[in-house]
Amino acid sequence: MPESRLARLQAAALDLALDPDPGAFGRDPEAWAHLHRLSAPDGAALARHQTGWTLYRNLIRTTLGEPLEDALPLTKALLEAAGAWEALLSAFLASRPALAPYYRDIPASFVAWLADSGWGQDRWPCLLQLAHYEAVELDVMRAPDEPPPPDLEPEPAPDRVAVLDPAARNLAYGYAVQQATEAAPEPPPGCAWLLCHRDHEGAFHVLELTPHVSALLARSQEGQALGPALEALGADPGEAFALLRDLRQRGAILGFRPT
Repeated sequence: MPESRLARLQAAALDLALDPDPGAFGRDPEAWAHLHRLSAPDGAALARHQTGWTLYRNLIRTTLGEPLEDALPLTKALLEAAGAWEALLSAFLASRPALAPYYRDIPASFVAWLADSGWGQDRWPCLLQLAHYEAVELDVMRAPDEPPPPDLEPEPAPDRVAVLDPAARNLAYGYAVQQATEAAPEPPPGCAWLLCHRDHEGAFHVLELTPHVSALLARSQEGQALGPALEALGADPGEAFALLRDLRQRGAILGFRPT
């Protein structure tokens, strides 16, 4: 089926908005339109409204960049210090993954693109992990509320598994991303085990865990009972159970399910 005029116009508008260099359009809009397989009348219309189309490009790019600026202030501060933030946005938009159904999906699309492309990670090895850490807050806060399963017990026991709140994220990083600030956005190297969750009032929290506790929660999520998991990890059951009770009080753990 031949491509319609509307489809060609839509594709051209998308290229104008997202391609890194609009110079060809600025120099000769009609020649640019011809390269995009638009008709002569459409090319002439673009030339007549060149200023408006340039404003359209700037508006689209600003609108698509704003969710990243809001969600990733540390990542932005890290790159802005080197004058690289705009280059990052330009590379991201040029690759097209920003075309998600909702603005709220753009930060997650950005992190996925950053992982696939490797952009800037030779210069900033921490970049992907820092951006992921920042995007987790949106992921946690926007996770749907779900009623707790009916078979949970309030206390941990060797024959039970800990059931995390579905919004909680048990994460491990190779950089101390939780120490980054906008004034000092580059996190120091060093392993960080973090539990990101919502409390009972819906507020976001980041808890620093020991590697044993992080591994214990991961094993529980895989269905291993707490007793065998603690034995395999060589962890003290009394200390571990006290921490699990605390995590339940905080809302990160829903309860404990018998195996």
